[in-house]
Amino acid sequence: MKHLVVFAAAMAFSASAAARSIEVCPELPGYSNLAWSYQEGPDFDVYYAREPGSEATAFGVYLGNHPSFHSDGAVRSGKGRVAGRRVAWYHLDATEGEQPWGRQTLSMLDRKNGYVAHIWVMADTEQQLQDRLSVLERMVIR
Repeated sequence: MKHLVVFAAAMAFSASAAARSIEVCPELPGYSNLAWSYQEGPDFDVYYAREPGSEATAFGVYLGNHPSFHSDGAVRSGKGRVAGRRVAWYHLDATEGEQPWGRQTLSMLDRKNGYVAHIWVMADTEQQLQDRLSVLERMVIR
């Protein structure tokens, strides 16, 4: 009986995590040919956009209150948009791996509660970067 209770509790937690992941999951434009994989943290959600059949991350989105990236001292690389919001793009730092065309940004989603999106893009070429930035422009964050 004890195992049944533990199993039921695990299933309830799993169902609530799945519900939360769907509730806050950014929406990709249909033409993107990308799919999300999801990782839940204690007080944040992380989504990784990947091409079907690939383990390589095209870009990622952290949604929460405590992003690991802060723009203080980061090298700015230009302006752009994510989900219709204006952003400043910064070079992806070395801790994320060597990505000559990698970029990252922060977008404040709820100033009152400090809810932030940290978005990072992995790209091997300038064209790949531009294609992925185009997808991010048209992505919808709820």
